[in-house]
Amino acid sequence: MSYFPKADGVIAKGLIIALPLLLLSGCEKTVEAPPAVKPSVKVLEVTMKEITPSEEFVGRTEATQDIELKSKVRGNLLKTYFEEGSIVEQGQLLFEIDPEQYQAALKSAKALVAQSRAAYDTAVRNFKRAEGLIKDKYISQADYDNLLSAKLQNAAALQSANAELDNAKLELGYTKIHAPFSGRIGLSNVFSGDLIIPEQTEMVNLVQMEPIWVNFQLPEKVITNAQLAARSADSQYKIEDLPVKLRFPDGAIFEETGMIDFIDNRVDATTGTLAVRAEFANKAHIIVPGLYVTAIIEAPRVQEVMLIPQRAVQEDQQGRYVLTVNNESIVKRKNVVLGKRYGVDWELEEGLEKGELVITEGLQKARIGAEVEYEMDTVQPFSENDS
Repeated sequence: MSYFPKADGVIAKGLIIALPLLLLSGCEKTVEAPPAVKPSVKVLEVTMKEITPSEEFVGRTEATQDIELKSKVRGNLLKTYFEEGSIVEQGQLLFEIDPEQYQAALKSAKALVAQSRAAYDTAVRNFKRAEGLIKDKYISQADYDNLLSAKLQNAAALQSANAELDNAKLELGYTKIHAPFSGRIGLSNVFSGDLIIPEQTEMVNLVQMEPIWVNFQLPEKVITNAQLAARSADSQYKIEDLPVKLRFPDGAIFEETGMIDFIDNRVDATTGTLAVRAEFANKAHIIVPGLYVTAIIEAPRVQEVMLIPQRAVQEDQQGRYVLTVNNESIVKRKNVVLGKRYGVDWELEEGLEKGELVITEGLQKARIGAEVEYEMDTVQPFSENDS
C-alpha cells in the first residue's frame, strides 16, 4: 500500500510523457557547426620604386609687364581701335586723340623755323661781308662785333625754333597711342569724346602674356637642404638650374617647364622664407596674371623609395598603421612612419620591409590575429603618377 497515491499517479504520467522524448533524443545524431568563412581581402606587395623627389610651394602668377596706359597730351578722345580683352601686338594703334590743335601747333612751329632760318642766313651773309671789310678797316670793330652777335643770336633762335618744331611733332605723334608691347588688353576706361588729361587719365590696362612669372616662397630649411644636396651631388648644380613645373587649382599639370630667374638676396626674418621667381614662356597664353598655382621643383637625381597607397593607411591614438598578411595568412598590425606624398601614395620611412603584403581592400573585414583569404591587388602604387 502506497503512502503517496496521488504522487504515484503524477510520476506515472510524467514517465509516460518523457519516455517518447528520451527515445527521440537517443535517435538524433550530433549536428556539427559549419566552418567559419574567412574574410577576403586584397593586398599589395611592398616594393621599391624609382621617383624624382620634389617640393611643392604655393605661388601666384604675375605679368612680366603690367601697365595702365595714359596719354602724354591733352584733348578729346577721337577713336578707339581695339577690341576689349583681345591680344594686341606691339606698335598696334589703340587710341587717337583729336589732333587738330597739335597740327596747328606744328604749322606754327614750321613757320617759326622758316622765319628763324631766313634771319640766320641774313646774319651769316652780313657777317661774312664784315669779315672782308674789317681787314681793310672799312667798318669799325664795334660794327663787326654787332654783326657777329647778330649771327650768334639768330643761330640760337634757329636752334630754339627747331626744338619747338621737334616738340610739336612729338605732341602730334602722342595723339596716337600705340601698344608699347604685345599682350592682352583690358576694359577701356574712356570713350569717344572724353577729355583726356595727360599723365592722369587711366585709359586701359595692358599686360604682357609671354613670358610670365610665378612668385613663391622657399622655406629656409628647403634652401639649406638644396644647397647641401647640390654640393654632395656628382655634378655640381645650382638652385637656378632646377626646372619648375606648375599645377593648376584643378590638379592639371601645365605642359611647359619654367626656370628660376630670380632669387632674393636675403631670407625674410618674419616668415623664414626666401622670395623666388620662375619664368615660363606661356606661348599659348594659358597662364593669366593673378592666378594661384602650385610650383613644383624636382630634384636632379632619381631615388629609390618604398611607397604604399594612401587607402591602406589607418590612424588611431597610437599613430598611423597598416594591416599586413603574413605567411600563415594571419592579419598583423604594423605601425608606420610616413614621409612625403606622391600622388595617391605615401613614402614609407619606417615600419615595413620589402616584400611584405599590405591590405588595401577589405580593411573593414580584417581583424588583427584572424586568418584571411587574400588576392593580389592589380593597382600598383604610384601608377597614377608615372610618366
